Amino acid sequence: MSTPTKLNSFTGTGYGEKATLTIPIGPTYDEIFLETNLSAAQLRRVTISLNADEIIVLDGELIKKIEAYKGLAQTDGFFTIPLADISAKTKNGVRYTGLVTEAGDNITLEVEIADSAQDNAPAIKLQAWATVSARQPARVVIPQIKKQTMQASSTENEFLDLVSGPLHLVRRMHFMSDQIHSLQIYRDFVKVHDSSRALEDMRAKRNRRFWQAGCYHFDPIMRGFYIDELFPTAHGSELKFTVKTHKPVGSIPIIVESVLVVRPDLV
Repeated sequence: MSTPTKLNSFTGTGYGEKATLTIPIGPTYDEIFLETNLSAAQLRRVTISLNADEIIVLDGELIKKIEAYKGLAQTDGFFTIPLADISAKTKNGVRYTGLVTEAGDNITLEVEIADSAQDNAPAIKLQAWATVSARQPARVVIPQIKKQTMQASSTENEFLDLVSGPLHLVRRMHFMSDQIHSLQIYRDFVKVHDSSRALEDMRAKRNRRFWQAGCYHFDPIMRGFYIDELFPTAHGSELKFTVKTHKPVGSIPIIVESVLVVRPDLV
């Protein structure tokens, strides 16, 4: 059973400042909600760090895009930081992606707030809430959302630098460009994915996912089977993404949603 809870107050809440709070350990965190009068553009950087390692790196605009892609309703004044994938088709799929906390953990939530050009800007309202579920005996995976960047100086571009490994599994990759028309993925020179914008948009709609303006979404778990259909990044020689664009765009930011298995003996 999951339940909502109010988190501690932020410190350092002001325009041009970094608001910080410590997340209590004990429960499993499924989602964290920011209730605020700030706009998406004013939330310049939102991070969750686990034992000094940033595991979630977002901003207000990306939070809105990811939630909208999943087809989840949004409410003005709230921003949702996803940890567990609540749209999974099985309870185990939801539990598999939550942030399990353990004794001795140091977990912090930080929000970088943009400066205000107004002399009489309203006082900032910023409160964090969470949906939590029962304590689990051990942390098996760590949910992650991080940003990488690929070069795209031609119309056919290769990305070889995805953070990868035997224990690193991709949930989704959001390529932040409206010029991408197709994507191929090769693992050790064998093609494992070949698709186009039109096909993936159609498949997403069939699974109640909704492509966002300015994005190309690679979503291996769009059908909702979060354990069985995660995309493995393990490879021997190389894992290559061939990204084809209508024109050179210089570079493409990529938002990578993934899980890192830290207790493979319990999977």
